[in-house]
Amino acid sequence: MTDLSKKVTEILNHSINKFDRPVNELIKELKIDLEKQYADFNYWDDLEVSNPEKYYQIDEIANQTGHSLEIQKRQDIETAMFIEDELFALIEMKIIYAFKNLEINIKKLIRHYYKELPNSKPKWHEIERFLKRQNIPLNKIQGFKEVDELRLVNNSLKHSDESVDQSIMNIQEFKNGSIQNSESLDKFYERIEEFPALFFTSLMERIEKETGDFNQEKLERIAEKATNRMNKDIAEKLINEIRKKYK
Repeated sequence: MTDLSKKVTEILNHSINKFDRPVNELIKELKIDLEKQYADFNYWDDLEVSNPEKYYQIDEIANQTGHSLEIQKRQDIETAMFIEDELFALIEMKIIYAFKNLEINIKKLIRHYYKELPNSKPKWHEIERFLKRQNIPLNKIQGFKEVDELRLVNNSLKHSDESVDQSIMNIQEFKNGSIQNSESLDKFYERIEEFPALFFTSLMERIEKETGDFNQEKLERIAEKATNRMNKDIAEKLINEIRKKYK
């Protein structure tokens, strides 16, 4: 295995989302707890309608201990609300991590293949512009649509105290719902969770092809960029320096 392929393998390994699996276990447990809380509430609520006599008998027994079924139902709902808040926080963290992880590894990819970044801490639109100049428009990479939706949702969650980007409403899970709803957010992430990895590997393949394929069109672009501010004498010196590399 060459040094190049070792480095690429290392980047690929680091790009794997290691956050989701343990968080998914927590989410699974919380969903079971949430279902139980609603089941308990619904049991007492249904019993009050279907068999009020039994309901009030149990309630009277509960009253003797300083409790009541109304208090129990209220506690069930309050507990369910706290669980929903926890679920929202965990799903929110999954989304924010997924985009940040992708962004970090795209920067690694650029640094590896181009030996430079647009700046020390490039934002997404700066990465887009940089790669477009390398003849790699991100919107042509497989999985871009879903990754761009992830970016929009990520930004909206991180800046939730500011005005919501209206383009969020074009995402299917939020057309009739809210980004602040854990169920809508969960459905969104379930739909797009495989796409960051697909997008990343597709981008890597495109960068490898672009950096390794010196066709006539690309050579003309390189020549145009390199000689943009050169006079003939400097250009000839550059040509001589390039020739020295192949002696």
